[in-house]
Amino acid sequence: MKIVKKVTYIVLSILLVLLFSTIWNFDNSSAFDTISTFLSITIGFTITALSIIATSSFSKYLYSLEDEKNNSKTLLHILIGQFKISTIIFIITIGLILIYKFIPTHEHKLFCIKSYPISFSIIIKATIWYMTIISFITFLKLFETFSKFVLKSATKQ
Repeated sequence: MKIVKKVTYIVLSILLVLLFSTIWNFDNSSAFDTISTFLSITIGFTITALSIIATSSFSKYLYSLEDEKNNSKTLLHILIGQFKISTIIFIITIGLILIYKFIPTHEHKLFCIKSYPISFSIIIKATIWYMTIISFITFLKLFETFSKFVLKSATKQ
């Protein structure tokens, strides 16, 4: 079942990038500066949140509890894993924005899908928009998880 979920996720991801590259391709790369600023702030948030978790006595309690789905990991491992994945997604998105900023401006068409020309910069731009959406969703989930951590930590003290 996990393999089916992963394959479905990959196929949907490729489909969305193709849609961003073709039908939804609008010239909006000017927003990338704002996106990279927001993602830089979210990286700062994740580092600060990890620091709070590391110094919390509640983290010792989470370390003593096994995860229900995977008994080889503790709840603290799961929480730290969520922060790690989120930070990696944010950094990849910023990296793609930097790559887009520094690629040559001339558009060399790689191929066409119907009447939509596809170039390397269009693929990068579409991937940036896809990763931005994933970053926002990931940040919201991370913020919700951290909020729960803070509330649980307060009740344990």
